[in-house]
Amino acid sequence: MATAVDDSKLRRRYRNAYIALYVIGGLTLLLALVTALGRIAVLPQVFAVEGAILIVFGYFTMRGSLLALAIITGLYAIDGVLTVASGSYQGIVIRVLVLFFLIQGLMAMRELKRRTAVASPASPTASPTAEPSVPRQEPPTTS
Repeated sequence: MATAVDDSKLRRRYRNAYIALYVIGGLTLLLALVTALGRIAVLPQVFAVEGAILIVFGYFTMRGSLLALAIITGLYAIDGVLTVASGSYQGIVIRVLVLFFLIQGLMAMRELKRRTAVASPASPTASPTAEPSVPRQEPPTTS
């Protein structure tokens, strides 16, 4: 029987996902800078674009976009599969670790969004902070 995961653990998993995107994006930008300064013909522009994309998706993920996290998880998984298919196994452990954090974050964010949808009121016009309206009754008059 599975136990329910509390909200703090789900938020931590979600936070780990966008932190992983920021770290990998930053390291990729650093790699672009090193290849550009070292005049290595490894296309530093490609690394710079990839790093910037990871950081942008990390930002949108941090802001709560489930779509952004799903897209970058899929793209990162496809990139990993294509890298392995091309015969390059360098950094595969890091790739699998980052993909693990992204998948965990995706599942946690889905659960958090599901919980907030269940907890929110059914009517979209009802405000959760508004007091319920109760009709005022006039006190009986004695004549």
